[in-house]
Formats: sequence, C-alpha cells, structure tokens
Amino acid sequence: MIRFESNVYTHYIAKKETPCTIDFLSASLLEFERKTKINQTFLNNYQLIYLSNGKLDLIIDGETVGLTAGNLAIVSPFTTYSGIANPSISADNTGTAFYIAEFSCSNFIFFPLEKYAVFKGANAAESPLAELYSKHVRGEADTYICDVLMLETIYVAERLAKETTPQQQLATKVRDYILQNLMKPLTAESLAADFCYNKDYLGRVFKAEFGQTVKDYINGRKLALAKKLLTTSDMPVSAVGQFLGWSDLNQFLKYFKYHEGMTPAQYRKSVL
Repeated sequence: MIRFESNVYTHYIAKKETPCTIDFLSASLLEFERKTKINQTFLNNYQLIYLSNGKLDLIIDGETVGLTAGNLAIVSPFTTYSGIANPSISADNTGTAFYIAEFSCSNFIFFPLEKYAVFKGANAAESPLAELYSKHVRGEADTYICDVLMLETIYVAERLAKETTPQQQLATKVRDYILQNLMKPLTAESLAADFCYNKDYLGRVFKAEFGQTVKDYINGRKLALAKKLLTTSDMPVSAVGQFLGWSDLNQFLKYFKYHEGMTPAQYRKSVL
C-alpha cells in the first residue's frame, strides 16, 4: 500500500486535504491472434488497460470505447464492461495484445474520472506495466515495488490529462455536468447559459471532442438510463419519465418510441 501524505510527497502538497492509498492487486497480459469476444465483467476495483498492439473495443455500461495501440484506459469500479479484440491489420499480423492491471484506490485524486478515461499516446506506460506483469507472474511481487509501478502507470495518465487544451477541458466539464444531472430537463441552450458560453461555440467544442452534438449526447445518455431503469427496477413508466426530467408523460412516451421504435412498456416486456 502507498499512502500519500503531504509532509512526505511534496509534489502532492496541493492535495493534502485528500490523502490517497493505492494497492496493486493483479496484472495480466492478454494476446489474441484473431477476433475474440471478451465476456462481460463487473468491476469491484479500478482497472487500467494498455493496448500495445491491435484494436480493442470496450463496452463500458453499454457505451462503446475504441482503443488502438498506445491507448491507455482507466475504468472505475462498479461498472460492467465487455469487449471485442481485433487482430492488427499491419503486415506482420501480430494480433491484439494488451495489459490489464487491477488496483484499489481509497480516493482517486489524479484527475476527474467518471466511469472511465482514455488517453492517447500513453506508450510510456508499457515499460512499468511489463515489469509489473513480469514480477506478478513470477511470484516476485514485492508489495511496495508493485504499488510504485502501479502508481507510475497512473502518473502517465495524469500527465496526459494535464496536457489537454482549454477547449477539451470545457467539453469534459460539460459532459460531466450532463452525466451528473441527467434527471434535469437539459438542453444545449440551458448548458450554454449555465457555462456562460455562446451555444454555437459550445456545440462545436463538444462535438470536436466527443463526436456528437450536445443534444444527441443528452438524448443518448437519457435513453440509456431510461432503458436501464426499465429493465433493472420496477419503477412505473411515468416515474422513469419524471426521474429523467419529463413533466409530461406523453412527451417521454413519444421520445422513447421515436428512438426505440416501441413504447417503454413494450421495451420492458421485450427484455424481461
């Protein structure tokens, strides 16, 4: 276990009010020569994934995240993920290979993290991960050394997080706000007012970062949560609509049917 204390770790002096402990748990290296489906897993701890070759499509709580060589992802606990590993399309056909390291963290203070974060150009993470994996499989895992190596890979992500542009930071803040306020009647106009930006500018910044308009992102997240509530709870359809910000049940029914081709009640019956 590594514990950050302000009087020892001076580079974390600004975070002295929120001490943090890191515990390395396990490391593995997965290699596939052909397209392979990865079964769904529920995470109890943090998971760090570094793709050294090929392509990996992660599906985190229903949201698809594409990883290519050199990408690093950190996934939060209490999420489910599955995936599809694709072989490399390069001439040497070396397949897909990626490291997975699992760790616990008492208080993730390194950068904002909702369900997951993905970083490009994280090649610096491969060396400590390779050493971490090697020590783990050989049974030479000194607890403190492995915790340090785990922390080193997290530092790679932290450095990349700090290199984002102001526009990327703004887009991330807007996304985080949407995810934390899905139960409110959100619109592109209301978000522009809340963040004190021109609606068109905010829309361009958001789409450049996430590949979707603000409206489409809000609709997609609300719809995903509505479907989850319909299939994992016994909430009445009207209560689901109210929870997600619709005061008019008919509007919610029309919205859901427009996107799913069936009413919420029909959807619930189709999957149960």
